Amino acid sequence: MSDDTQIHPTIQLVQLQRLYQVSKIIHSALDQQEALGLIVREAVGLVGATSGSVVLINPTNKLLEIQAAHGLSTSSSQFKLCVGEGITGWVAQQGKPALVSDVRVDERYVQIHDHTRSELAVPLEVNGSILGVINVDSDQLNAFSEIDLSLLSELASQAANVMRNAFLYERSRIRANLFESLLTVGQAINSAVDLDDALSSIAREACNLMSARTSALQLLDESSDRLTLVASHGAGEAYLNKPDVIVSDSFL
Repeated sequence: MSDDTQIHPTIQLVQLQRLYQVSKIIHSALDQQEALGLIVREAVGLVGATSGSVVLINPTNKLLEIQAAHGLSTSSSQFKLCVGEGITGWVAQQGKPALVSDVRVDERYVQIHDHTRSELAVPLEVNGSILGVINVDSDQLNAFSEIDLSLLSELASQAANVMRNAFLYERSRIRANLFESLLTVGQAINSAVDLDDALSSIAREACNLMSARTSALQLLDESSDRLTLVASHGAGEAYLNKPDVIVSDSFL
């Protein structure tokens, strides 16, 4: 983008108007994956990038993993980084944006595809914690300006709010499903004519609650140190015919 001060105001006004429209669009998405897809697509369009991604820190392994991408190949979308690795990892570690005019001379850069020349990355911060990074690339040198940095930072702020709202919505949905399942199980147990019916109801509702294909309920016989299958839902004959599990020989 040109640094000509005569055209900056026009470009800025158009982009700010688009940012406003983008904010309305992403705030309308309650599903987090849908929201992330909208965010990265609009980020690329907002600053005229070639490709982009929303990268989040996996809380389990602490790796930066691409959750949504636009303009990247399937293999590139599977790429993972450690926090602190690459420009994206540096942004996640420092909590600061990075505007790189030529990635070939930036020692932080980790090459994913060979046509990238410029990169712009800003942190995603929620309640003081860095959750990830919005990253955009270009195949042109000096592709991004300070205005682009400001716009992408504002989009990241909006995106963080959307992610927080989506998380709260998902947590509320899970809690509602949990309460509904507990109520169903309670009703089934109260109406069950015998223990087998009650255990089958528990296995079925556990499967529904976790959106799983199969579930199994095993009880421990302390005298023999064995787990015995007493109820299941969706399990095939091969699983049902398995012998009891010896606890000392199992990872369960």
